[in-house]
Amino acid sequence: MKHMVAVLLFIALLAGCKTTENLAPVSQIAPSVAKEGSLANETLAADTKAGLEEVINSAIDSSELLKFVIQQPVGEVGSRAWREMWIVKSSKSTSQFLITFTESGLGAANFEIKPMGSDSKDAPCPANKAQFPIGITTSEQVLRCMGKPQHENYNPDGRFVYLYESKQNLILTYLFSPDKKLLKIVGYEKTDR
Repeated sequence: MKHMVAVLLFIALLAGCKTTENLAPVSQIAPSVAKEGSLANETLAADTKAGLEEVINSAIDSSELLKFVIQQPVGEVGSRAWREMWIVKSSKSTSQFLITFTESGLGAANFEIKPMGSDSKDAPCPANKAQFPIGITTSEQVLRCMGKPQHENYNPDGRFVYLYESKQNLILTYLFSPDKKLLKIVGYEKTDR
């Protein structure tokens, strides 16, 4: 009997883990189904906003955040999944994020944040070379905007750095994660010492 209960519990856990597989691929979502707002409760929305602030490495004012439900929940209560698009719109830029919510029991949920359109070859280069969006910009975008760096350094853990010298006696370094996402930009003043 104990083995039967364990097997049933295992099957229930597997069924809960597969919920996101029931969501249709994003490419199949009709543009007209998006509905303004969020299905996340206040706590989940606050946690998601905090996660999004980590991704973009900047605080988000509530007036800069737009939320749209783009896929309604699928699955059983307590293990449902749905998708939303959150748009961060500031005076400097507009960024879109696909957020997949997955319930993990009653009153609890996890979320996954993915930048939308960040790999676009047509993304504009920032006017200020130190204002590439952190966590979104790829090394390919920096190469496209800045050209070949004067120096590259690759760490054993997969992180790597591009170094650029400017005409204003500045050195800009761009640190990338192993998945080629921008982690940090640091500027140094070049001295003759």
